[in-house]
Amino acid sequence: MIQRLQTVYLLLAVTCLAILFLAEGAWTGNASASYSWYVPVSMGLFGLAAAGGVTSIFLYKDRDRQRGLVVLMQLVILGGLLLKVVVTSLSDGFASISSNASFEYWVGFAAPVMAYLMFLMARRGIDKDINLIKSMDRLR
Repeated sequence: MIQRLQTVYLLLAVTCLAILFLAEGAWTGNASASYSWYVPVSMGLFGLAAAGGVTSIFLYKDRDRQRGLVVLMQLVILGGLLLKVVVTSLSDGFASISSNASFEYWVGFAAPVMAYLMFLMARRGIDKDINLIKSMDRLR
């Protein structure tokens, strides 16, 4: 049973990253044709972030460790998104995006941003829990 709101945010973040893997158009284009290492590395980064999100759901008893893992997954997503933007700009300079970009191509950029925001909301919820526990300890 889901008792904490940050669990919902973590599940939504993992879902956003899963949608990214299902969008085949997010991994095709000039960037993947120009750089052979681009697709495996970016899939690995986003897969690591998804696995970390699932793992952090089960760390609800150790809030400090859960918060640390969520912050690490935010950094991994930012790294993957930065890699995606840099490689895309180096391969075609964003010039051909307006002419032949599909919906799946834009999912490749929107899904990591949404996952980052969901991890941010989860981290805020975890921080609220940590502060609540600290205030309850002061009352004792």
